Amino acid sequence: MKKVFTFLFLVSTIFLLASNNGFAQFKLKIVPQTGMNFNLHTGSDIESGSGFGLVVGGGVDMQLTNTIGIIANLQFYDNRSGSISQTGSNQYQDPNNPNNTITSTLTLDNSVSLAYFMIEPLFKLSLPNSGFYFVVGPCIGFNVEGSTESTLTESFPPPYQSNDSKKTSKSTMKETLVRFELKAGAGYDIWLGKNIALTPQLTFGYGITKVVKDVTWRVLTIQALAGVKIGLI
Repeated sequence: MKKVFTFLFLVSTIFLLASNNGFAQFKLKIVPQTGMNFNLHTGSDIESGSGFGLVVGGGVDMQLTNTIGIIANLQFYDNRSGSISQTGSNQYQDPNNPNNTITSTLTLDNSVSLAYFMIEPLFKLSLPNSGFYFVVGPCIGFNVEGSTESTLTESFPPPYQSNDSKKTSKSTMKETLVRFELKAGAGYDIWLGKNIALTPQLTFGYGITKVVKDVTWRVLTIQALAGVKIGLI
């Protein structure tokens, strides 16, 4: 709750400064939005993985001049999950024939459920006489979900399928770090009326900080959002 009040205070301060300095073209819109993430997990301590995640949130769009503005978002649930599969093999001596070996196939499926509460103050540059705009800025995220699930499957060739096995283990992630991210991208306002617009937006987020302490593991995200801009001023 403290984070929400801090965010609202920041937005209110910017609004008052804009009003007091006489921005004749100042406009304020609220923007509920939702979308999807395509996440790329990378790092020297992990195998590369990928996955999709849901985004739910909203924010305010403050147009200070004809070309310059600020978009301040709160993503209440920003999922950065991913998964990876690895394969290998084991060899066993055939109990029915000491001169023969049996080769099994090992498959390890690792999945990560990871989500953040994100605060995103983004600089906005609009193209004059166009619905296109560009955004860039820092983001900060606080972990709200973090767990892992690993499934190890061992499969044997015929006629030894009775030895097939599957083991699943789950754990909660510990020592997750605050996420710092640099985000950049573009969007387009499709005006349906004087004070309402549909806004698709595509951005790329580069995770600067590691996901957990002492593990070189970062998440890069391509994010596609769809919002509804409602003009207040």
